[in-house]
Amino acid sequence: MSVIAVKLAYDGGKFFGSQIQKDKVTVEGELNKFFECRLLSRTDRGVSALGNVLFTEEEINLRRYSFDRIWLYGKSSSWKKPFKKKYSYFLSSDLDIDRIKEACSLLSGKHDFYNFCKKDRTKKLDYIKEIEINPYIGECIRLDFTGESFLWEMVRRLTNAIISVGKGEMEIEDLKDMLKKRTEKKIPPAPPEYLLLVDIEGFEFTYDEYMLRKIEKYFENMYRDAFLKKNIFSYSLNFLRGTYV
Repeated sequence: MSVIAVKLAYDGGKFFGSQIQKDKVTVEGELNKFFECRLLSRTDRGVSALGNVLFTEEEINLRRYSFDRIWLYGKSSSWKKPFKKKYSYFLSSDLDIDRIKEACSLLSGKHDFYNFCKKDRTKKLDYIKEIEINPYIGECIRLDFTGESFLWEMVRRLTNAIISVGKGEMEIEDLKDMLKKRTEKKIPPAPPEYLLLVDIEGFEFTYDEYMLRKIEKYFENMYRDAFLKKNIFSYSLNFLRGTYV
């Protein structure tokens, strides 16, 4: 049977990453209980996705094989390489915006990102990657990373470096040095819960409207819950400061 591509979203907070791991609950592991598949893009523990893609040789019912916090919502039998992946990381807005932009500009392009990834001892990796990082400023700062491929923890480690520059804890010259000279003292990764795999371009998907509405409903409920928690935190802070009403 020919291979088909399936588009999926998931809430990464429940899973120990996307790829199968022994004795761990993962996205790929849960799906492979019902049909054989492999995910195109790996995500770390706690990282969510709106548009990851899996490949399978089985004809599957999207609604039947959507589970708690995993939703399959599109199919494709046509694609064109190279695929282009987009990740977004969300930051608080209390950082120096000009320094953030300067760091993003420096890190965009083709570089040796050895110092900005976790080494995978099971693979021989090419650390030379070409990416683009665009900061969008609003209620929070959103960093959009696009590229054909990313190294293990690369987006989160680059983000942590950008945060350090935005806080004034690291200078642009330090980033330049890290791009030029490899070292075993690497930047640690930023927290996973604020990272989102947004999309993988290169496919012609047919979407299931029912599943799209189901995903939308889930995020509406999550947004409502977060809004209420935000108000609880705000009230608590005002109470402790003696300014509550």
